[in-house]
Amino acid sequence: MCCGAVHSTVLNTKSDIKGASLISLGALPRSPEKGSLDSYCEGYRAKSLTAVGRQVAKLGWIVTSEGPLGRYRVVTFVSGFTPGTSAMCFARNANIGIFDGAGLVALAYTSRSADGPLGTVEPLESGDLLVWSDPPGSPVGELHAEKNGLRLMAIEPTRTFCGRRAVVPNVYGKPIDAARKILIAHSWRPLRPSEIPNDLNLAADFAKRGIIEAENCAGTGAGYCAFNYRSPAGVLHVTTAGGESEPADNSVVRYSVTCSAR
Repeated sequence: MCCGAVHSTVLNTKSDIKGASLISLGALPRSPEKGSLDSYCEGYRAKSLTAVGRQVAKLGWIVTSEGPLGRYRVVTFVSGFTPGTSAMCFARNANIGIFDGAGLVALAYTSRSADGPLGTVEPLESGDLLVWSDPPGSPVGELHAEKNGLRLMAIEPTRTFCGRRAVVPNVYGKPIDAARKILIAHSWRPLRPSEIPNDLNLAADFAKRGIIEAENCAGTGAGYCAFNYRSPAGVLHVTTAGGESEPADNSVVRYSVTCSAR
């Protein structure tokens, strides 16, 4: 999407992500659709909205997430969703709006040739925002507020959790057999599940191949599998998609940390 009156103070904007644009923009047009969702995709709508999010929704957009970015408020929104299989929905006309107070100052979006649309945002301990794509994909980049403007850039090599006590290397998109080697090299130790997966669970096959931290795998849909690792800072939960018996065919799409007590 594009077009609108330019904000009175033009920011320096830059995108390092192929197929994604980040431009200075001062007025948000109405959605080309009515902003309604069927029950199948209703879960993709943000549960609660700030005043800025409600402002976007009044223009017919479906707000999917919000997040702080320094002095700015970031809102992600789409015109609609196309239902897919396994309870997944795929965005139409996905955008990221950056607001200064109530005023739009910049907009990020992807071209049709891009690998995937820009999705929701997730706050990072650094104060920046992680930018996701449609499921079951992994994040596509990070949104940073810089001294002279805004930048959409590649994911940093590491991410911190637990007040910076936990450092996790960027293993998004890597097959689990390669990702675990990287994690182990960064002092994350495989954590065997308390309940051993039964033989009908793909996680049991991984365990037989030495990937003892495999906890559970979904038997349908995107084939999500869960793996856990431990460090003094807490437990790292890693999710892959693929659902294949070969570890190399199951790539990391998400991870989070449950922090241990100090």
